[in-house]
Amino acid sequence: MIHIYTGDGKGKTTASVGLAVRASKHMKVLFIQLMKDGSSAEIKTLEKLPNIDTRSFGTGRWVTDEDSRVHESKKVAQAIEFLKKEYHKYGIIVVDEAIMAVTCGVVNESEVMALSEEISEKGHEIILTGRGLTWKFREKADLVTEMKKVKHYFDKGNIAREGIEF
Repeated sequence: MIHIYTGDGKGKTTASVGLAVRASKHMKVLFIQLMKDGSSAEIKTLEKLPNIDTRSFGTGRWVTDEDSRVHESKKVAQAIEFLKKEYHKYGIIVVDEAIMAVTCGVVNESEVMALSEEISEKGHEIILTGRGLTWKFREKADLVTEMKKVKHYFDKGNIAREGIEF
């Protein structure tokens, strides 16, 4: 099955972390982050849990120009190659920010979709997160959950806080 957590609200990564923790009681889990550098609290915590492997493929910086897009594309290409070789070892595969990577133009939508379908068709669950859900992803997914921002303290100028946003 293909699961997607998307939307402009908080909670996409958090929901996928919760699913990974729950699943780790029953099967091996791979939690991959795209476009993030692996320094977040959730990765540091997941690394300590049995049955969960983590990998981060990203700089942790915004894609703002062609240079940053090219650099991030190389990291995402590494992630795709890793997934192709390793996914068969896991019952659940989370690819955090996969949808955002497509939205930012650092990976081709059809490449992510083809790999997701292959993983799903071989009996593995794959969870994709990120803003900017496309119609193609929506149609192919078995589950889509949209996190909708109703109100956010960032809108009042509050900054990201350790332990809450990262």
